[in-house]
Amino acid sequence: MKLGFLFGAGAEVGYGLPSGGKFALDIFRYDTSKSKQAFKKMRDNVKTTTRYATKWLPNGFKDKNISSFGKSVFQNIVKDTVEHNRKQIIERINDFDKIAENEAEQLKKEGIDINAVLENSLQTELDNVHLSQDISFIKEFSDGNKLFDSMYFSALLLIYKNKDFSSEVERRELGKILLSIMQLHIGALSESLTRKINDGVFEKKDDEIDIFDDIGEIIQLNYASSGLSGMEYLLEKQKANTTTQAGQVLRFAQNIIEALYAVVLDYKSLIDSNWHYLYSPESDWAKFCKICIFLLNVRNYISEIAEKANPCTKTGYYHVLKDALDANMFEISMIATTNYNEFIKDILKQDIAFLNGSTELWYDPYINRIGTKEALTDVEKHILVPLMFTQSGTKPMTSIDMSVRYVETYQAWRESDAVVVVGFGFGTDDEHINGIIRTLLDIDNKTIIIITLDQPTDDATLSKEYAQKLKTLKADQIKILRVNEVGQVIGTEKKWTEVLKG
Repeated sequence: MKLGFLFGAGAEVGYGLPSGGKFALDIFRYDTSKSKQAFKKMRDNVKTTTRYATKWLPNGFKDKNISSFGKSVFQNIVKDTVEHNRKQIIERINDFDKIAENEAEQLKKEGIDINAVLENSLQTELDNVHLSQDISFIKEFSDGNKLFDSMYFSALLLIYKNKDFSSEVERRELGKILLSIMQLHIGALSESLTRKINDGVFEKKDDEIDIFDDIGEIIQLNYASSGLSGMEYLLEKQKANTTTQAGQVLRFAQNIIEALYAVVLDYKSLIDSNWHYLYSPESDWAKFCKICIFLLNVRNYISEIAEKANPCTKTGYYHVLKDALDANMFEISMIATTNYNEFIKDILKQDIAFLNGSTELWYDPYINRIGTKEALTDVEKHILVPLMFTQSGTKPMTSIDMSVRYVETYQAWRESDAVVVVGFGFGTDDEHINGIIRTLLDIDNKTIIIITLDQPTDDATLSKEYAQKLKTLKADQIKILRVNEVGQVIGTEKKWTEVLKG
């Protein structure tokens, strides 16, 4: 049997790597000084007599100031988050108890029984605490009222109300968190209402009267107060001191708001709106510097957390596949990944197609070329950026190097008996990869096998959900293989690779 493989971010969570919005939050908290120095070094190594320096870069570029993204970009990130993830935000905050229960379990590992602390503080059982009879939104925002039925959010509000429970500083910090959560919730509810009104201002209208088409958006949301304070709090917060019960409650609330933002935060607009400045350093030097330094910072952060996690010493999906390859269980056509770390290559000892770039791949926007830093600077030294976020920056996709890699991956998968997908979500920003999988299903009639952690949804429903994401009618060709946290298929004692072997 010949199999192709696609690994996404979920495949590396078990190795200690963050995913999603947690990744974004950490990047914005990460010190930029090292990245600025790296940028300056590349700038200083540019030979001023070259055509690159005189035609591409601004006059006096070596003496110009450089800067990185500051707080001014946060409002755009929050705006994008609320605009595009409004439904997810509402659902996530309405399901507040689920987030809180997970964070309570995490605190137990630190020896903190937050449920006992809350019940002791309130002098009642947690499931006997609900504020939905006392607090509710106006009817236009009624979809968000489940928040006040949450026992954990109700408990935190009542603790905040009790001025004697904590110090003034701790109480103020808790208030900031609760207010930020409600502001984000109201922002998402307002965005949904605003869209509904702007999309249908008229109950009736004559479509032949074209001035109606020029009315545009009448109502616009103030994004500055719909989540920005929560974002700023997370980037500046100091971990609460857990030696007191009040400190433990504050830490609990801090963990909840971080978990909330980590799931819904959408930072792609930062890349989308700034990537093109890589191609205009002469006229947009400051913005060119900011996007370069941001990408360098992303690379430094990813490399550092991978080094700290020391994944090669742990066991995860890559190690299970390595054992299978060593045992010659099946033949490999192509292994591809959307992750950036190269430790997958160190573990598997195989050629890997990095479909979104990697920490060791670099991009020269001047000549639209991809390669190692050594190869790209062999003839002439230019300012390079790590090749990442290619789904947001469309220009690198036109590089012949990336085009060839995508074609090679598709052709190899087409010659496979099936393609196995691990930890990849088929999101809307992944259409450059979704399109390949869709073609394999619709045109080539291939089977896609999705390895997933066990969950309540049945296989048939899961297959249909994945088919909807992939915009295909071939749900019957999408197979589900459920595993536990150690990679054993549910209901058996076999690793998922053994079941693939058949």
